[in-house]
Amino acid sequence: MVPGDRRPGDPALPEELQAAMTEWAAVASTVGANGGPAEQSLVRRRGRQLAGRLAEAVGRPVEFTDPVTGRTEEVWGRATGPLPRLAPRSPTPWATGLTISAFFALLTAIADIVLSRAFADAFGLLWIPANLLVVSGLAPSLWLLRRTPFWRWPALGAAAGLAVAWVCLLLGLLG
Repeated sequence: MVPGDRRPGDPALPEELQAAMTEWAAVASTVGANGGPAEQSLVRRRGRQLAGRLAEAVGRPVEFTDPVTGRTEEVWGRATGPLPRLAPRSPTPWATGLTISAFFALLTAIADIVLSRAFADAFGLLWIPANLLVVSGLAPSLWLLRRTPFWRWPALGAAAGLAVAWVCLLLGLLG
């Protein structure tokens, strides 16, 4: 990854990118042999980021040589590089989560049954398409919340509550 390694037809590099690459090269030459593992990892990561920016600026892949290991790799853009570190996972709070889910299931089931009964008293069997519309409107939101740490519990409860409400409402039609 050398700014001077340019091909005919490459666009001019922004001054900010040239300055960042020059600064990185100075730091990399110092840290490469003398730095600890944390510093070497930081220099390697920053070098890949700059290589990605350079690849995007010139519109083609560039070669990045790791200053620590000397390994060369082809970088296509900013997406190339280490994945962001995720926070360590904490244990799943099952007792609290299922309690929250049960509360939201009960709340959602009661609300859906009461509103559907009121709609049925006013408009007859039109409660069925109206309730289908409500469920189909909520389904994408509940699906997207299934992996969000806290909101997965209310989403699970709301989905279960809607299912229980449908069973109760359909059994109510039979009897």
